[in-house]
Amino acid sequence: MINPNTPQSGFLFADSEEPWSTKQLTDALTRETTKRIGFRLTTQEYRHVSIAIDRKFIRGHDAEPDAEDEEEDDVHDLMAAHSTKLATARYARMGGLTRSLTPESISVFRQISDRWQRWFKLQARRSILIDMDDVTTQPILTVSTKDKMQSALHLLYGPSGKFRSEEQERTVEAVANGISPLFIIQPTGAGKSVSFMIPAMFPDAKSTVIVTPLVALAEDMLRRCKEAGIDCIIYGRVAPRMARIIIVITESAASSSFAQFMLDIHLKGRLDRIVFDEIHKLVTDANFRPKLEELNKLVLPVQYVFLTATFPPSLIERFNNSMLIQDATFIRQVNHKPQVRYNVERLSTLRYYSDVASMVQQIVESCSEMEKVLVFCRSRPECDKWAEKFGCGVYYSDSVNKAGTLQ
Repeated sequence: MINPNTPQSGFLFADSEEPWSTKQLTDALTRETTKRIGFRLTTQEYRHVSIAIDRKFIRGHDAEPDAEDEEEDDVHDLMAAHSTKLATARYARMGGLTRSLTPESISVFRQISDRWQRWFKLQARRSILIDMDDVTTQPILTVSTKDKMQSALHLLYGPSGKFRSEEQERTVEAVANGISPLFIIQPTGAGKSVSFMIPAMFPDAKSTVIVTPLVALAEDMLRRCKEAGIDCIIYGRVAPRMARIIIVITESAASSSFAQFMLDIHLKGRLDRIVFDEIHKLVTDANFRPKLEELNKLVLPVQYVFLTATFPPSLIERFNNSMLIQDATFIRQVNHKPQVRYNVERLSTLRYYSDVASMVQQIVESCSEMEKVLVFCRSRPECDKWAEKFGCGVYYSDSVNKAGTLQ
């Protein structure tokens, strides 16, 4: 009504032709609530929230309807286009152990509980006061983030441990200070994982969730955490619990069960941050891994950290729109390697194995004693074959497609 350029309609949310569909409304609602309040609200969830607000604040009472009025529909429910019986049975219900109770019932039961406490001459929970004269106060020692980082660094690498670079130290400090959303773009081997491992080792640290797209990366991170003495689990491998580091594969992270698990940890005040590893895959692999597009549902008001070694500026807008990100902080390290070159050679299928053997042999002979050659194979049998031919070690890096690496 204020903006004369807005298409005129009898509906609040509509275009020039018709009112918005439920999908259009849900898309706008989820996008804006995620950005503005840090909580992803769908149209269905909004129905529950609006009815709960109506019961608690608009009607002016918290009690259940009287038995005499059970047959009559409350005008508030009729205005919301449903009967009182349906509203009581379906909307704004409590979950968990109180699933069978309504918020109004819990409010009434709370009053009865308070009466019992008074009858037993006990103090009701709201009347308990602490006499500060009886409390022995101790001075609160504050430890700076820098000191926490140094202590954790020494636990991780020993008394002589130090950061590889100023960029790595700045990255760890940004994560420890809770900057969010935070993009960390550093070359492979620059120590991106240290950015969340060190804050997870703080004495007052809570849970850090790591979302990774590859099984091999999850297993490697689990191994590194165990070697560092960090309590760590892979979600789905063991019973879910609040570990210091919780690793989850992206497909599992998009499930409703994991979302509920995260919500439970957050409501208990035990969730520090959610870290997305190899975030470029959320864009590049979305076509054949549709679950990746559902990760934007994993929304909680906590710190979000995004890690990658490959993230050109051209992907930023597309990624932000997909994950509903805005006003992000970027820490980007130069990823230029002037001493690295590559080329592509197509080999004949008739002489494939002999040509590959000759190529690898030439590369090995040109290397110094301290250098390594890695050969990535398409399958485990092929990897075993080359390992036997070259007499080298083999590492099966991906349990999904059985691929391996010669070293």
